[in-house]
Order: sequence, then C-alpha cells, then structure tokens
Amino acid sequence: MNETKNSNKNKLFILLGILVVIVIIIIVVVSKKGTGVISPASNIPETTNTNPATTTSDEIAPSKSVVTLTTSTPEVIKTATATAIGTSLVTKDNKVITPAGVPVKLNVMPGNADAPTESAPIKGAAAIANSVNTVKISVGAGGFTPNTFTVKEGQLVNFVLTSTDGFTHVWLLDDQSLLATVLGVAGNETRVKSWNAPKKGEYTFHCDIPGHAGRGEVGKMIVN
Repeated sequence: MNETKNSNKNKLFILLGILVVIVIIIIVVVSKKGTGVISPASNIPETTNTNPATTTSDEIAPSKSVVTLTTSTPEVIKTATATAIGTSLVTKDNKVITPAGVPVKLNVMPGNADAPTESAPIKGAAAIANSVNTVKISVGAGGFTPNTFTVKEGQLVNFVLTSTDGFTHVWLLDDQSLLATVLGVAGNETRVKSWNAPKKGEYTFHCDIPGHAGRGEVGKMIVN
C-alpha cells in the first residue's frame, strides 16, 4: 500500500516538474519577443539581387536601357560630374549614375533612388553648354520647339527644358519604361535632367498638363 502511495507521489512530482519546465519555456519565449530578441534564422539578412537581367519590384516596366548595369569603382565615382546642380552624376565615359555608382534606371518612378535626378532651376538654357549630348527644348502654348529630336542609343542626353509662356509644363515620354525621364518646369523656368538614351526606336512625348497635348504640345524622340 505504501509502495503504491509513493509511486503516485513520484508520478505527481514528475508531472509538476514537466509543467514547471513548460511554464519556464513560455516565459522565456514571451520575454524574448517583448525585448525584440529574434531567433538566429530570422536574423539572416535578405539576399540582395545582383542579377542585372532581373526586374526588381521598383521597376514599372521592362527596361529599354542599353547601358550595362555594373557599379562604377570609387575612383570613377570621384571623377564623375553633374551637368547642373541637382542632376545625376555623369562619368567620364558619359554614363549617368547614382551616388552609389550604379547606372540610373529609366523604368522606375521619378524620385526613386535609382532614377535620374533633375536640376534646380537654372538661368536659362544658355547656362548649359551646347554639345552633341545636349538637347534643348522650349515649350509654350504653341507647342514644343523643336518638337522632334534625334539621339543615338546609349548616348548621354542632357535634356534641357524651358517654359516660355509663364505657365507650368511637364515633358513626358509616352513609353512607361522611360517614365523616370519626365521633367517639369514652372512658368519661365529652365531645368535639366541627364540620362542615357534607350534602345533604338521612335518615342512620342507630350506635355502632361491637362489640355496641353490637345492644343499641340506633342513631339517625338528618335533613337538611332
């Protein structure tokens, strides 16, 4: 009889011991969550996609860029220059890059870290030197002047836009894969944005201010 009672007591102690262990485990888990401690598995950093051919989540359309997506060396970045205050850096071999040395993307939203940046207002189109890489366009109620221009694929394009009629205008290519090239100016203002021309083709553009395209503010970029 005594042996039976002792056996039952031993079983009870074992069960109580198991319960205590379970409670301790629960307390430890809860306390770790509360203090921000995470398991080793969840502490593994996300893998960065380094494959240039892969479309990232920031891209809104397939790329039409012909620029090789290789990161410039610190030495190349150091010698890169901006066309105007606020614009993206341009390397000595005329590649437009981000501050991190990565070629800018044209198929992302304007303002994205990978998109080309526009300048602050400049003192007229004459402030940007004329060259084979400079495209100067003025816009007013009568439309774009010129309304057609030609560049070569991959070419550096220092695109200069000037409002001549005191009203705001927004130059926008219709191809969504080139959305990041969009450039807007306030009345009688001039701004510039640098980028590399896309693959060969004809790309139409318009003023994105409501009603402006309908009155003739349209044109075409030809890439040879």
